Amino acid sequence: MRLPNGILALALLAALGACHKTASGPTAGGETISVAGGPQQAPGLWSQSVSDRNGVSTLRYCLDKAAAGALASFNRQLNGRCGRHDIARAADGTWHFSTSCDMGAAGKVATTGVMRGDFHAHYFIEAESQTIGAADSAANGPSRLLADVQHVGDCPTDMKAGDVILPNGARSRLDDLAAST
Repeated sequence: MRLPNGILALALLAALGACHKTASGPTAGGETISVAGGPQQAPGLWSQSVSDRNGVSTLRYCLDKAAAGALASFNRQLNGRCGRHDIARAADGTWHFSTSCDMGAAGKVATTGVMRGDFHAHYFIEAESQTIGAADSAANGPSRLLADVQHVGDCPTDMKAGDVILPNGARSRLDDLAAST
C-alpha cells in the first residue's frame, strides 16, 4: 500500500515543519544550528506539484492557523512510527532532514532531503527515499521525490481552511488524511 505522492509530500511537510520541538543537527556546511519548529507556511491556498517515479500529481490545500494544526497531526502520527526524525536549518536558509519510519504494510522508509525557498510564497522539497519490506513489492527500492509548493493566494469561496483537493479531484480534509496515515 503506497501513499499517494501528494499525501506523502504533505506528510513530509508536516513531519518537518509542524514539529514544535527544538531540534539541532549538522548542516550541509558542517555547522550545527538549533531550530525551534521548522518552516511555517503562510495562510491561504497552496498548490503542490509532486513528481516521483510514478509521474506528477498536483494537490491544493487551504491553510489558516488552525488548519496548520491538522498538518501537525501528521507529525504526531509519523513520530510514533519514526525511529529517526532529524531536521536542521543550514546557514544558507535551507532545511536538511533525515527520517527513518516504519509505515506498516507500506514498508520501512528511510528518507533524506532538503527544503529551500520562501515558505510564505514558493519553495521546493527534494527527497530521496529507500523503502524495504513493503507488502507491494513494486514499492520497494529507492525513489526520488520533488515537490514544487506555491502559495496561490486567498482560499476560494468553495474551500475552507483544512480542505484538500487531491490529485484525482476528490475533496478531503487535512485531519481526515492525517487519521488515515
